[in-house]
Amino acid sequence: MVTDVSVSSRTASESPLTERQWVRRGELLEAARRVFERDGYHGTTVSSVVQAAGLSQGAFYLYFADKKGVFAALQDEMATLLRRRIYWVTRDEPDARRRLEAGLRAYFEFYEDYPAWNRRLTTEGLGIDESFEASQTQLHQTLATAFEPTLRELGVGATAVAAFALLGMAAQVAYWRHYQRRDEPPMSAAALARACASLFLDGAASIATPLPQEGGTHA
Repeated sequence: MVTDVSVSSRTASESPLTERQWVRRGELLEAARRVFERDGYHGTTVSSVVQAAGLSQGAFYLYFADKKGVFAALQDEMATLLRRRIYWVTRDEPDARRRLEAGLRAYFEFYEDYPAWNRRLTTEGLGIDESFEASQTQLHQTLATAFEPTLRELGVGATAVAAFALLGMAAQVAYWRHYQRRDEPPMSAAALARACASLFLDGAASIATPLPQEGGTHA
Protein backbone atom coordinates (compact mmCIF):
# COMPACT_ATOMS: atom_id res chain seq x y z
CA MET A 1 0.00 0.00 0.00
CA VAL A 2 1.28 3.47 -0.85
CA THR A 3 0.38 5.15 2.40
CA ASP A 4 0.24 4.52 6.13
CA VAL A 5 0.39 6.66 9.24
CA SER A 6 4.19 6.81 9.19
CA VAL A 7 4.42 8.10 5.62
CA SER A 8 1.34 10.23 5.09
CA SER A 9 1.84 13.80 3.92
CA ARG A 10 -1.40 15.10 5.44
CA THR A 11 -0.85 18.26 7.44
CA ALA A 12 -1.52 18.72 11.13
CA SER A 13 -4.27 21.26 10.34
CA GLU A 14 -6.41 18.63 8.63
CA SER A 15 -8.99 16.77 10.66
CA PRO A 16 -7.54 13.62 12.22
CA LEU A 17 -8.58 10.33 10.65
CA THR A 18 -9.57 7.17 12.44
CA GLU A 19 -7.59 4.01 11.79
CA ARG A 20 -10.34 2.75 9.50
CA GLN A 21 -10.30 6.01 7.58
CA TRP A 22 -6.52 5.80 7.16
CA VAL A 23 -6.99 2.37 5.63
CA ARG A 24 -9.73 3.57 3.27
CA ARG A 25 -7.72 6.60 2.20
CA GLY A 26 -4.71 4.38 1.58
CA GLU A 27 -6.78 1.98 -0.50
CA LEU A 28 -8.03 4.84 -2.64
CA LEU A 29 -4.53 6.21 -3.16
CA GLU A 30 -3.18 2.80 -4.08
CA ALA A 31 -6.02 2.26 -6.54
CA ALA A 32 -5.57 5.76 -7.96
CA ARG A 33 -1.87 5.13 -8.55
CA ARG A 34 -2.61 1.93 -10.48
CA VAL A 35 -5.28 3.60 -12.61
CA PHE A 36 -3.18 6.72 -13.33
CA GLU A 37 -0.29 4.45 -14.32
CA ARG A 38 -2.51 2.42 -16.64
CA ASP A 39 -4.77 5.09 -18.16
CA GLY A 40 -2.88 8.35 -17.69
CA TYR A 41 -4.31 11.45 -16.06
CA HIS A 42 -6.78 12.31 -18.80
CA GLY A 43 -8.00 8.73 -19.13
CA THR A 44 -8.62 8.32 -15.41
CA THR A 45 -12.02 8.98 -13.86
CA VAL A 46 -13.25 8.99 -10.29
CA SER A 47 -15.44 6.02 -11.23
CA SER A 48 -12.44 3.99 -12.42
CA VAL A 49 -10.56 4.77 -9.20
CA VAL A 50 -13.37 3.72 -6.87
CA GLN A 51 -14.01 0.62 -8.98
CA ALA A 52 -10.34 -0.36 -8.68
CA ALA A 53 -10.49 0.25 -4.92
CA GLY A 54 -13.73 -1.66 -4.49
CA LEU A 55 -15.28 1.33 -2.72
CA SER A 56 -18.15 3.73 -3.37
CA GLN A 57 -17.97 7.20 -4.89
CA GLY A 58 -19.29 8.46 -1.56
CA ALA A 59 -16.18 7.06 0.13
CA PHE A 60 -13.96 8.81 -2.42
CA TYR A 61 -15.50 12.22 -1.76
CA LEU A 62 -14.93 11.88 1.97
CA TYR A 63 -11.19 12.30 1.27
CA PHE A 64 -10.78 14.01 -2.10
CA ALA A 65 -12.70 16.75 -3.91
CA ASP A 66 -12.09 15.42 -7.42
CA LYS A 67 -9.57 13.71 -9.70
CA LYS A 68 -7.14 16.60 -9.38
CA GLY A 69 -7.35 16.31 -5.60
CA VAL A 70 -6.50 12.62 -5.52
CA PHE A 71 -3.64 13.09 -7.98
CA ALA A 72 -2.22 15.91 -5.85
CA ALA A 73 -2.53 13.82 -2.69
CA LEU A 74 -0.86 10.87 -4.40
CA GLN A 75 1.96 13.08 -5.66
CA ASP A 76 2.53 14.39 -2.12
CA GLU A 77 2.37 10.88 -0.69
CA MET A 78 4.92 9.50 -3.13
CA ALA A 79 7.23 12.47 -2.57
CA THR A 80 7.06 11.90 1.18
CA LEU A 81 7.85 8.23 0.68
CA LEU A 82 10.93 9.07 -1.41
CA ARG A 83 12.18 11.67 1.07
CA ARG A 84 11.85 9.27 3.98
CA ARG A 85 13.54 6.42 2.14
CA ILE A 86 16.55 8.63 1.46
CA TYR A 87 16.55 9.94 5.02
CA TRP A 88 16.52 6.52 6.69
CA VAL A 89 19.34 5.06 4.61
CA THR A 90 21.61 8.08 5.02
CA ARG A 91 21.01 9.31 8.57
CA ASP A 92 23.46 6.97 10.34
CA GLU A 93 26.17 6.73 7.66
CA PRO A 94 29.28 8.62 8.91
CA ASP A 95 31.25 8.41 5.65
CA ALA A 96 30.23 11.15 3.23
CA ARG A 97 30.92 9.22 0.03
CA ARG A 98 29.01 6.15 1.22
CA ARG A 99 26.21 8.43 2.39
CA LEU A 100 25.99 9.95 -1.08
CA GLU A 101 25.87 6.49 -2.65
CA ALA A 102 23.21 5.36 -0.17
CA GLY A 103 21.01 8.33 -1.02
CA LEU A 104 21.39 7.69 -4.74
CA ARG A 105 20.66 3.99 -4.25
CA ALA A 106 17.44 4.84 -2.38
CA TYR A 107 16.44 7.12 -5.26
CA PHE A 108 17.07 4.41 -7.86
CA GLU A 109 15.26 1.81 -5.73
CA PHE A 110 12.24 4.11 -5.48
CA TYR A 111 12.23 4.51 -9.26
CA GLU A 112 12.62 0.72 -9.59
CA ASP A 113 9.63 0.12 -7.30
CA TYR A 114 7.39 2.69 -9.01
CA PRO A 115 8.61 3.09 -12.61
CA ALA A 116 5.20 3.57 -14.18
CA TRP A 117 4.22 6.25 -11.66
CA ASN A 118 7.47 8.15 -12.14
CA ARG A 119 7.09 8.05 -15.90
CA ARG A 120 3.48 9.23 -15.86
CA LEU A 121 4.35 12.04 -13.47
CA THR A 122 7.29 13.37 -15.49
CA THR A 123 5.93 12.89 -19.02
CA GLU A 124 2.30 13.83 -18.41
CA GLY A 125 1.40 14.93 -14.90
CA LEU A 126 3.68 17.94 -14.53
CA GLY A 127 2.26 19.59 -17.63
CA ILE A 128 -1.36 19.34 -16.57
CA ASP A 129 -1.51 21.80 -13.72
CA GLU A 130 0.89 24.37 -12.30
CA SER A 131 0.29 23.07 -8.78
CA PHE A 132 1.66 19.66 -9.76
CA GLU A 133 4.81 21.26 -11.14
CA ALA A 134 5.12 23.41 -8.00
CA SER A 135 4.95 20.32 -5.80
CA GLN A 136 7.67 18.63 -7.83
CA THR A 137 9.82 21.76 -7.64
CA GLN A 138 9.41 21.74 -3.87
CA LEU A 139 10.46 18.08 -3.73
CA HIS A 140 13.60 18.79 -5.77
CA GLN A 141 14.46 21.72 -3.52
CA THR A 142 14.03 19.58 -0.41
CA LEU A 143 16.19 16.79 -1.79
CA ALA A 144 18.88 19.18 -3.01
CA THR A 145 19.02 20.88 0.38
CA ALA A 146 19.33 17.49 2.07
CA PHE A 147 22.30 16.53 -0.14
CA GLU A 148 24.17 19.81 0.33
CA PRO A 149 25.85 19.04 3.69
CA THR A 150 27.22 15.76 2.30
CA LEU A 151 28.53 17.51 -0.79
CA ARG A 152 30.17 20.12 1.41
CA GLU A 153 31.91 17.36 3.38
CA LEU A 154 33.21 16.01 0.08
CA GLY A 155 34.85 19.32 -0.74
CA VAL A 156 32.27 20.64 -3.18
CA GLY A 157 32.14 24.43 -3.21
CA ALA A 158 28.98 25.39 -5.11
CA THR A 159 26.78 22.95 -3.23
CA ALA A 160 23.42 24.28 -4.45
CA VAL A 161 24.33 23.95 -8.13
CA ALA A 162 26.01 20.61 -7.48
CA ALA A 163 23.00 19.21 -5.63
CA PHE A 164 20.61 20.04 -8.46
CA ALA A 165 23.09 18.67 -10.99
CA LEU A 166 23.24 15.44 -8.98
CA LEU A 167 19.44 15.13 -8.95
CA GLY A 168 19.23 15.86 -12.67
CA MET A 169 21.80 13.18 -13.41
CA ALA A 170 20.01 10.65 -11.21
CA ALA A 171 16.64 11.37 -12.83
CA GLN A 172 18.00 10.98 -16.36
CA VAL A 173 19.93 7.82 -15.53
CA ALA A 174 16.85 6.29 -13.90
CA TYR A 175 14.74 7.07 -16.96
CA TRP A 176 17.41 5.69 -19.29
CA ARG A 177 17.78 2.53 -17.20
CA HIS A 178 14.04 1.76 -17.27
CA TYR A 179 12.86 3.05 -20.64
CA GLN A 180 15.75 3.40 -23.07
CA ARG A 181 17.62 0.10 -22.59
CA ARG A 182 14.73 -2.33 -22.25
CA ASP A 183 16.34 -5.11 -24.29
CA GLU A 184 19.58 -5.06 -22.31
CA PRO A 185 20.31 -6.81 -19.00
CA PRO A 186 19.05 -4.76 -16.04
CA MET A 187 21.47 -3.00 -13.70
CA SER A 188 21.04 -2.88 -9.94
CA ALA A 189 20.25 0.27 -8.05
CA ALA A 190 23.49 -0.16 -6.10
CA ALA A 191 25.56 -0.37 -9.31
CA LEU A 192 23.91 2.74 -10.70
CA ALA A 193 24.47 4.60 -7.44
CA ARG A 194 28.19 3.72 -7.42
CA ALA A 195 28.56 4.74 -11.06
CA CYS A 196 26.80 8.08 -10.55
CA ALA A 197 28.78 8.85 -7.40
CA SER A 198 32.03 8.05 -9.23
CA LEU A 199 31.05 10.17 -12.22
CA PHE A 200 30.01 13.06 -10.01
CA LEU A 201 33.01 13.01 -7.67
CA ASP A 202 35.84 11.58 -9.79
CA GLY A 203 34.88 12.11 -13.42
CA ALA A 204 33.60 9.85 -16.17
CA ALA A 205 36.90 7.97 -16.53
CA SER A 206 36.47 6.59 -13.00
CA ILE A 207 33.33 4.56 -13.76
CA ALA A 208 34.05 0.84 -13.72
CA THR A 209 33.12 -1.01 -16.91
CA PRO A 210 31.17 -3.04 -17.52
CA LEU A 211 28.70 -2.15 -14.77
CA PRO A 212 27.54 -5.11 -12.67
CA GLN A 213 24.28 -6.58 -13.89
CA GLU A 214 21.32 -6.96 -11.61
CA GLY A 215 21.41 -9.88 -9.23
CA GLY A 216 18.21 -9.16 -7.35
CA THR A 217 15.47 -6.61 -6.81
CA HIS A 218 17.70 -4.27 -4.84
CA ALA A 219 21.09 -5.93 -5.34
